[in-house]
Amino acid sequence: MRPVFIIGEQRSGSNLLRLMLSQAGIAAPHPPHMLKRLLPLEASYGDLTQDPNWKQLIEDACALVDRNPVRWTEVSPLNRDEVGRLCSERSVVAIFGAVMHLFAEARNASVWACKSMQYSDFLDQLEAYFDEPLYIYLYRDGRDVALSFKRAVVGEKHPYFVAKKWARLQDAAARVQDRVGPDRCFRLCYEELTHEPEPILRALCSFLGVPFAPKMLEFHRSSDAKAASDKSQLWQNVGRPLIRNNSRKFLKGLSQDEIEIFESVAGAQLDRLGYDRVHVLAGNERVFVPDVIEAYAKENDQLKSERRSAMNAEDAERRAHQLSLLTERVQHLQKIPARLHSRLLGYLEEVHLSARVTFIYAGDMDRSLFFIISGGVEVVGSSGEVVAAFSKGRCVGEVGALSGLPRTRTVRTLEACRMFVLHHSKVRLMMLEAPELAAHLMWSINVTLAERFHHEVSLAGS
Repeated sequence: MRPVFIIGEQRSGSNLLRLMLSQAGIAAPHPPHMLKRLLPLEASYGDLTQDPNWKQLIEDACALVDRNPVRWTEVSPLNRDEVGRLCSERSVVAIFGAVMHLFAEARNASVWACKSMQYSDFLDQLEAYFDEPLYIYLYRDGRDVALSFKRAVVGEKHPYFVAKKWARLQDAAARVQDRVGPDRCFRLCYEELTHEPEPILRALCSFLGVPFAPKMLEFHRSSDAKAASDKSQLWQNVGRPLIRNNSRKFLKGLSQDEIEIFESVAGAQLDRLGYDRVHVLAGNERVFVPDVIEAYAKENDQLKSERRSAMNAEDAERRAHQLSLLTERVQHLQKIPARLHSRLLGYLEEVHLSARVTFIYAGDMDRSLFFIISGGVEVVGSSGEVVAAFSKGRCVGEVGALSGLPRTRTVRTLEACRMFVLHHSKVRLMMLEAPELAAHLMWSINVTLAERFHHEVSLAGS
């Protein structure tokens, strides 16, 4: 089967393109973003030649697909043994290829496509595993992308941060073009696709080696389009006919200051893609000092929080169900009601630590909580002796987090670990913004500490 990867930035028409490709007989499911979510974590599963580690990785990857907000009805739930059998190596990329193969097979397709978009970040892995995959570089005026993210329930909200990411991904996609050449990378402009869709789609089908199907223009009538548009406000437009000339909305939707910020950050990329600047000429870009960027970051966080709170409850529940794949296996976090998982994830930072790394120091005033997703840690006493060890699912740092006193023990990793970190500043923010969530978490921690104290007293009495 021939794999096809759509690269670029989100909010550029990738769902529209995915549904059009589906009507040409290409297997193009709604993506679970497997590589983005699991490839950075691959090392934390340990030695994948060991069957338990390998099976856990397969389980997590398949669960991610099974819980996708838009269900893969043809193959869900995935057969874990079949996925493993199709892998020619033990890696996340191999699992991803096997899963896509099964979906394409179920649809009797010889070509499959995935629109996770940021595949340019994983080019080396894709090129090493797949046999000459194809790429579609889909791009849209970044200022319209910024406007779309501003209104969406996901992604960055401030134009400075949207521009930084958009510019990086355009540069990365350009590097893909340079590396694989025009025979394997098709450059597709969103504005051209929506203005004159048929000639663009005919050229794209020729590139992909599939016949053009007139029903590609009627994508919105498909069951795939209905399945997506019903699941989230993000994808409502795909259930409607093509919106032609859907461009330059930023002229009304963004302020002059917002446009100037974007053009100052990503002007070079706008120029390269042929988009005219409106306010900032080349060479006149604004310079952003650290204090200004910090202010933008605070505004960005506030805007993201406001948009998350406005998310449709059912949509939030579906997303939380998928992303709670990790939280539900971690002490304390597994006791948080599923309806609060999407809010919880907004307060957590995921970190990956190598083996033998110290992350809590005795005497330190840091009050962060560490939830171990995978791997193991050891607690070191004042004389350097190991006094305890904790593995995946456990939490460390509760006493310091609740008491505000200096850390009493040093803690270091035994092996590669991945963890959720809840910084003290986020705890205070959670108490203000989500008191019910904070109450559930604090109650779980207090119960655990009380049980631990009772156990230690019982041992001392015996």
